[in-house]
Amino acid sequence: MDIQMIQLNIPVPPAPILEQAVGYQSDRNARFLALWWEPAGDEAMVSDGFVTFTGNWSGYLAFVHHKAVYPYLRPYTLGSSDAPADYRLVVDLLERKAYIARCREAETVLAGQWESVTPQAEPVSLSTQEFEDLLRDFMEQVQAVPSMEEIKQRMERDQQAVESLICWLNELR
Repeated sequence: MDIQMIQLNIPVPPAPILEQAVGYQSDRNARFLALWWEPAGDEAMVSDGFVTFTGNWSGYLAFVHHKAVYPYLRPYTLGSSDAPADYRLVVDLLERKAYIARCREAETVLAGQWESVTPQAEPVSLSTQEFEDLLRDFMEQVQAVPSMEEIKQRMERDQQAVESLICWLNELR
């Protein structure tokens, strides 16, 4: 299958400005990151092909609606509150370039970046005790509720990240 990605003349800020603004934090060293809007839940989506999650909508909107970016994205449907995406904005985090690709092609690019670094899964055998310990640890992590102070700190970090992105974009003039 030929993958068609169209390079866009969109300014991509130096790392980690965009990544932090959209809520992407990873130690996996992804090369490609995709951004789009999902009507189900009305959320900004972020994916590196290994993990896909709802991102920081204010950072996503600040980027795609900025006057230095929006004119290049206007012809493409990246999703909205009323319609699913036909395209994904794919950011090359290494070369700091932006591309547009149809959803399926973007997913192929994202998944493909892990083929050489993700080992084939080997069967795992666990004893009953090991399984119960693993399950207990998982349940503790899932049920952990952040404190109000932790939530406030995260919200402040997110807002600072969005402000950094907007400042960088505004300085392009």
